Amino acid sequence: MSRGIFNSNNKTTEVFTFKTNSDSGTTFDPQISTNSGGSNRRVHIDYGDGSVGYETGPNFSHTYSDNGDVKDVKVYFGDFDNIIALNLSTDDIYGTLDLTNPSFKNCYLFALNSNSLLSGVTHGYNPSNMTQYYLYSCNITGNHDMSMFPNLGGDFRMYSNPNLTGVTHTGSSQVFTQYYLYNCDITGNHDLSMFPNLGGSFSMRDNLNLTSITHTYSPQVFTEYYLYDCDITGNHDLTMFPNLGGNFQMYSNKFLTSVTHTGSTQVFSSYYLFGCDIRGNHDLTMFPNLGGGFYMYGNPLLTGVTHTGSSQIFTYYSLYNCDITGNHDLSMFPNLGGGFRMSSNSNLTGVTHTYSPQTFHSYLLFGCNITGNHDMSMFPNLGGNFQMYSNTSLTSVTHTGSTQVFSSYSLNNCDITGTHDLTMFPNLGGSFIMENNDNLIEVLHTASTQSFITYNIGDSTSLLNVDISMLSGLGRFVQIDYCPSLTGVTFPQSTETFRNVTGSDNNRAFSMFNTPNVDYIDFKPLSGATMDVNSTYGCTIDIRSHGMTSGEVNRTLVDFEWITTNNPTGWSGVTLDISSNSVPDTTSDGYNGISAISTLTGTYQWTITTD
Repeated sequence: MSRGIFNSNNKTTEVFTFKTNSDSGTTFDPQISTNSGGSNRRVHIDYGDGSVGYETGPNFSHTYSDNGDVKDVKVYFGDFDNIIALNLSTDDIYGTLDLTNPSFKNCYLFALNSNSLLSGVTHGYNPSNMTQYYLYSCNITGNHDMSMFPNLGGDFRMYSNPNLTGVTHTGSSQVFTQYYLYNCDITGNHDLSMFPNLGGSFSMRDNLNLTSITHTYSPQVFTEYYLYDCDITGNHDLTMFPNLGGNFQMYSNKFLTSVTHTGSTQVFSSYYLFGCDIRGNHDLTMFPNLGGGFYMYGNPLLTGVTHTGSSQIFTYYSLYNCDITGNHDLSMFPNLGGGFRMSSNSNLTGVTHTYSPQTFHSYLLFGCNITGNHDMSMFPNLGGNFQMYSNTSLTSVTHTGSTQVFSSYSLNNCDITGTHDLTMFPNLGGSFIMENNDNLIEVLHTASTQSFITYNIGDSTSLLNVDISMLSGLGRFVQIDYCPSLTGVTFPQSTETFRNVTGSDNNRAFSMFNTPNVDYIDFKPLSGATMDVNSTYGCTIDIRSHGMTSGEVNRTLVDFEWITTNNPTGWSGVTLDISSNSVPDTTSDGYNGISAISTLTGTYQWTITTD
C-alpha cells in the first residue's frame, strides 16, 4: 500500500477513537494520509498510555511498555473529510472499529488487515472510488455491511475471517482486479449480481457452508476463479463471463452437479472440477484455448466431456474414476502431454488421439473396457509410468519409437494377442508387468541398460519364448510362472541385485515354477549379479515343476556351483527350490548334482530343496 503524503491543520475539533492491545514486543504504527494542505497541518494522537504525539507526515510509531492491556487511542484532526487513506494493519486493533463518526467518506483506501482481535468494522456512506479494501486475517464476525460503498472496486480482500458469515454489497460499476473472500464461513448464497465489472482474480474458496453465488454479466477478463472446497449445490451458472480463463478451480464441491459456461477465447492454464457430482456430458466446446492442467476426476456420474480444438500444451489431463462411456475423442489436442490419466472408467471402450510432440511422464488407462487395438503411434515421446492393465478386451497396443525412460510398463490382465512389439523403446525399465494375457505368444524387446525392478510375464498360457537377453538392467524380481506353452528363457548379462519382494511364492526373486516345457535354464549370464539374501524376505530361486530330467537338474546345480564359486559375495546363501523335477544324481548327462549340492550347502550356505 502506498503510504501517500500526510498533512493536517492545527484544528483538533474531530476525534477518532479506537482500541488496541499492542504490547512491548510490537510496534504500533498507524498511518493516515490526506489529500491537501501545508506543512503546518498537524495530527495530535493520544496513545492511551499517557503518551502523545504530533505528526505532519502520515506515519506514527509508538512502542508500548505494557504486556498487552487494552488502550483507548484518540486521534485529533481538523477535518476528517480530507483523509484519503487509513492504514491500521498489524496494529492489534481490538473489538469493533467505528468509522462512522467522524466520517471517512472520502477515504478510498482502507488497510485494516492482520488484526486478530478485530471483530467488526462499521462504515458510513462513502462515495469514493474504492481502490483498496483490506480486512483480511482478522476476526470479523457475522455479516459485514458494505452497502454504503457505491463505488467499491479495485482490490478487495476479506479472506481468513473464520467467523465471517456474509458480506452485503450495493451496486458498483467499478472494475475489480481482485475479490478475495476465502477461508471464511460465508453461508448460503452470496449475491454479487450488483457488480457488472467483476474480474481479475476471484477467490471464494474454503467456505464450507457457501451453497451458491449469483453473478451478473461482466466483460472483464478473469485470470483466476477459485471456488473450491465449498458446498456449491446444483448448477453453477457462469454464462455471464465471456472472458473467463487463466486458473479455473471449482473442485471438491460434493453437491455440484453441473457448471454452465459461455464462449471464451482466453487461455486456460488450469481447469479443476474434480471431486464433485458433475453428471452426464460436460460441454467445453466453447473454450478453444483450454490447456495446462485439466482435472475432472472423481465425478462418478460424469459420462462424457466434449472438447473443441486447442493448440495449448496440456501438462496433465485427468479424467479418472468417472463413468466416461464409449469412445473419448481427444483428436483435437495436438499438444497433449505430461500426465494423462483416464483410468477406472469401466464403460470407456476407446480413446482417440492425434500426433503430439509433447513428452509424457505418465499414461494411465487401466481398469477400463478398452477394446481391440489401442493406437499410440502418434506419441514419439511416451515414457515414464505407462499402465493399461485390466482391460480385458484389449488385444493390442501400437507404439512408435521413443527414447524416453520408462519407470513402469504394465499391460497385465488384458487379452494381448500374438506378438507384442516393444523394440522401439531403448530405455524401457523399472517395473515391467504383462502377466495374465492368455493369447500372448511373444514379447519383443530391444537393448536397454535401464534398471528393472520387476519383470513379470507369468500366467500367460500361450507364451512360447522369453528372450530378455538384451535387458542388461534386469534385477530384483523375475516372474515367469504358470506358462504351460513356454519352451525357453534367455537371460541377459546383468550386474543388478535380486531379492524376494514378499514371502509369497509368486513374489520370489525368481518365480519360474509350473512351466513344464522349459527344462534347462541357463543362469550363467547372471553370474555378475547380486542375490540379496539379507533382505527382509531373502532371495529365492524357484524353478519347481519344469519337467527336468535328472541330467538337467544336475547341470543346473553344477551351473549354480560354478557361478557361486566365481562370485561368492554375490551368490552365497541363496535359497533354491528345484523340487517337482527328477532327482539329482552323480552321473546323469555327465554332471554330478550331488557334489554340487554338497558344495553349495556346505561352503556357500545355500538352502536347497529337491525331490
